[in-house]
Amino acid sequence: MANKIIQQLLSIPGLKIECPRCTGEFSIKRAKLFSMYDTYDTYPLAAQKIICDRSVSANELMVEMKGRKKQLTEDKKKRPEKIAVSAQACNFGKISEQILPAFLTFPYKQSECRILLQPIDYIVFTGLSGKGRVEVIKFVDVKTGNGRLSPKQGQIRECVIDGKITHKVIG
Repeated sequence: MANKIIQQLLSIPGLKIECPRCTGEFSIKRAKLFSMYDTYDTYPLAAQKIICDRSVSANELMVEMKGRKKQLTEDKKKRPEKIAVSAQACNFGKISEQILPAFLTFPYKQSECRILLQPIDYIVFTGLSGKGRVEVIKFVDVKTGNGRLSPKQGQIRECVIDGKITHKVIG
């Protein structure tokens, strides 16, 4: 059927076609028309090359897709493990925040620390216990591992940096 249509088109005198690439017109007899139902080896060489290149690309994409599916399956298996590790790290962080001032390596005197834990961990009144005169007030947040400031903690830090701190006596 396809070859019959091609033969009919070729038999029309003066029929011109437009090149989809350059939009130039030329006689249909110069075109290399073929049916996709013909055997591959009868296709023009340019068509064979395009088909071959696309087949190679399709195979490469299939291999890549299989690799991604495998990685996704592995990631799904590791997800509960990651959640457990993350929860343990969070719990360790909360516990360590509470006992940290008791360690010798803690850079502030335990007697100068006041524990808040939320939204920041400590307020340190440097000089309070030694000289009896507060020289500096520090807001301290303890982070373990790759811990980062929460958005609210970041806002507190910005207020301190911008000097947006006040003192009020009530009563």
